[in-house]
Amino acid sequence: MWSCTFCVVLINLRHMRMCLVLTLCLAACADFPALDGTISDAARDAPYPKLQALPDANIGLPVADVTLNDRIAALRARAARLRKLDINALQ
Repeated sequence: MWSCTFCVVLINLRHMRMCLVLTLCLAACADFPALDGTISDAARDAPYPKLQALPDANIGLPVADVTLNDRIAALRARAARLRKLDINALQ
């Protein structure tokens, strides 16, 4: 039994190697556009733009007065409401 499993693994490795070789061959045949001369001299000589700091973003942190137990209770209540829904009536 072990030898059959080993053969299957070897065959899969052989197929993976062939897929890798095929992918590399196809990538070697790709035509990449020439980018030399696509930027004008005016754009090349333009000054680097000044960076500005972003305002502090509200990333949705939980409010300090809401405790973990309150969140658990709210999620359990929502789960109970969802369990009461009749899915067949929605279709």
